[in-house]
Amino acid sequence: MPAPTIVIVPGVWLGPRPYELLVEEMKKAAPSLTDFVYAPLVSTGNPSPGNPTMHDDAMGIRETIKPLVEAGKRLVLVGHSAGAFLSGMATEDLEVGEKLAAPSGGGVEKFIFIAGGILPVGAPHPELNEMKFFRVEGGEAHCRDPDEVLFHDTDPAVAERYKPFLKPQPAEGWTGNCTYCGWEKVPSSYILTEHDRAISPEVQEVCSSITGSEVIRIPTGHMPMTSHPKMLAEKVISLLKLK
Repeated sequence: MPAPTIVIVPGVWLGPRPYELLVEEMKKAAPSLTDFVYAPLVSTGNPSPGNPTMHDDAMGIRETIKPLVEAGKRLVLVGHSAGAFLSGMATEDLEVGEKLAAPSGGGVEKFIFIAGGILPVGAPHPELNEMKFFRVEGGEAHCRDPDEVLFHDTDPAVAERYKPFLKPQPAEGWTGNCTYCGWEKVPSSYILTEHDRAISPEVQEVCSSITGSEVIRIPTGHMPMTSHPKMLAEKVISLLKLK
């Protein structure tokens, strides 16, 4: 069976660029992996009011992956931080063997969560301006202290390269209840970041127990794709169980 398409779903603020080091290392370590797609959050960079909601983010991810499934591609969704629960919301009937996937032989076959925030169906997400690591200015919710929250274990030169790509989230209206959990249909794995200052290891343990994922623990902060991309790539590849 050919290697899967890897779909990377970023967390808030981030967009695709901070994940490029991870992709580079994965290509080096597993040359059979050639197909990488980003599904960034449509809310990132949009201030309130009138901003996209988390449901718009899930729909944006779905709009990225549905044509891939229809083309017969088998997908592994790699969701980081908030991208974890949002990727799970996006896949209804697109999992391998489900209604929309079966005709093509493609579909979402696995989730890999990196420091993932997880919500079960029906659970609410708080307003971003209520969360401690956000700093609100007007209609924008910025990371309160990127050096402390995101990049504390990243080489300063690397951090300076990627900090300019951070964008704010909307300050209001990015909320609602989780409507679907694709990880109930296909296997999932969880990479728990032990030195995380955004989503604590204790919270990550709860999240991974909700999904029932196999868990790998790594000694990094919230951004292993910038601080330890080679280590992270090796762990992700091991979870893919390529043949």
